[in-house]
Formats: sequence, C-alpha cells, structure tokens
Amino acid sequence: METVMQQLEITGLPSNVGSWSAVSIPGFLFAVLKRLQRHLGRLPARFVLVACPQVEVNAVGGLPSRVRELTNPCQRLQHFTGCHKPYLVIFLVGEDAEAHREEIQKWLSWSEGYQVEFTDGTPRLRFIEAIEERDDVAA
Repeated sequence: METVMQQLEITGLPSNVGSWSAVSIPGFLFAVLKRLQRHLGRLPARFVLVACPQVEVNAVGGLPSRVRELTNPCQRLQHFTGCHKPYLVIFLVGEDAEAHREEIQKWLSWSEGYQVEFTDGTPRLRFIEAIEERDDVAA
C-alpha cells in the first residue's frame, strides 16, 4: 500500500545550503521517497539520506570505490530534478548508517545529509551536514 505524502518538514537547514539543496527543489524529495517506497514496499521509520549532484560524481571519475564499499546498488539511485539534472541519492539504514553517511559525504562534494523520520506519513528531515566543494578531496 502506498502512503500519500502531502507534507514535508525540514529542520536545521541553513539558508546558504537551502539555496543549492536538492531537498529544496519542489517535488524532488517526494518523488525520491515514493520511488524508494515502491522499491522497498514500505519505508523504514528512520533512515539516513544523502544527496549529491551526479555531475560531482562524474567530475571525480565516477563513484569513489570507498562509497561503493559502504553501500550496495539497492541503496543508491539516480533521480532527476524537475529541470532534468541527475542526483545520486543514497539511502542508509541500520546502526552504522550515521557513520557510513559521514564517511560517504567526505568523498562527495556538494553533498547533503539528513536524518529522516517517517512515522505518520509525513517525512521529517533533520539536516545533518553539507559538504561543499573541497580542496582536499582525494582523486
């Protein structure tokens, strides 16, 4: 059964991040969550979400091997914004989710991380961290 999501709550998102954030794009997060729900059947009550423009992944020659080690293909999807820009979205669950998110974001420039609670049909996102372009990213 598909849950109808009509609201979205985001807390802690700084305005400088909100100006470039994927979750600020109207309809983007709802579409991602519906896609995950179709894939999983039911969304977990708590999970971690990381979003990164695909162009940033391509700029470093593809998904870094360490990110591939920390995730599996079922946890990653490419989703397009309304203006046809692809984003890599990573979905993490379990007790290691936060530690994996932190390490994954070190490898992905212009990435954003959120703790998501989904208990009553309303996704509640708590902003954790944004990694902007870094000078010290390993190639």
